[in-house]
Amino acid sequence: MTLPAEAATPPTRRRPSQWQLLCRDVQGSLRLWRLWTHLGWGDILKQYRRSFLGPIWISLNSAIFILLFSLIGAQLFRLPLENYLSYFCLGHVFFSFLTSTINEGCQTYIAADAFLKQTAYPKMVFVLRVVWRNLILLAHNAPIALLVLWWTGTWTAVRPGWFLLGLAITALSACLLVALLGALAARFRDVPMMITSLMQLAFFVTPVMWQPGQLTQRAQAVVLWNPMAAYLDLLRMPLLGQVPGTAALAMALGVLLMLALLFAWSYVKVRRRIVFWL
Repeated sequence: MTLPAEAATPPTRRRPSQWQLLCRDVQGSLRLWRLWTHLGWGDILKQYRRSFLGPIWISLNSAIFILLFSLIGAQLFRLPLENYLSYFCLGHVFFSFLTSTINEGCQTYIAADAFLKQTAYPKMVFVLRVVWRNLILLAHNAPIALLVLWWTGTWTAVRPGWFLLGLAITALSACLLVALLGALAARFRDVPMMITSLMQLAFFVTPVMWQPGQLTQRAQAVVLWNPMAAYLDLLRMPLLGQVPGTAALAMALGVLLMLALLFAWSYVKVRRRIVFWL
């Protein structure tokens, strides 16, 4: 018995859409967590190979800078040393984390060209590699922050729940931003230098060493509309025993939503072109 021509023809498999490929990329990257955690650790070890103190240099350099500038800043802004030391210490530690993540995010795919040109790895693997590496560097400075909080007597007022929430929002936003900057920098090689210059300017308009209350009412708009100030508020205020402001939380969530939409749109547009730009 012969089958009809329509029944004999095997059904054609539909090609997955770009949205399905996006979900597969993210899911595949999460399943390859051993790969990007190993690459992140390898980057840290390679940076301090044959060094006597190794990663301790990171903490030592930050501790010296925080101590010296706090002694000057407390007198400059006429604030008690105990209050200013904890405020500036946390601000410096977290702003350094944000800055290094953003700057290194521009090199995400450029630094991974040897992997991407040989095997079809999920591209989010290398995004998670950058964020994971900077979280390790943040952990190196955590003892300094804890020591300062203990010395100033504010460690008992820490709000761990709010801090973990702020850290989760910041890390998720960092992943999306690194993916965007990595793709943009792979196409336009001037982007890393532009971002580095912008981050240098952001240090002065973000309340790292000064407090928003020291500004006039009109000048406080610099803080209100500054995303870096919002994320810094989410990370620093809980460790100082305070709940982050509503405006900062709304700004951070708004930026997170905007980054998610831009990431989804850009992935559909440029996912297949990144390898050819390298």
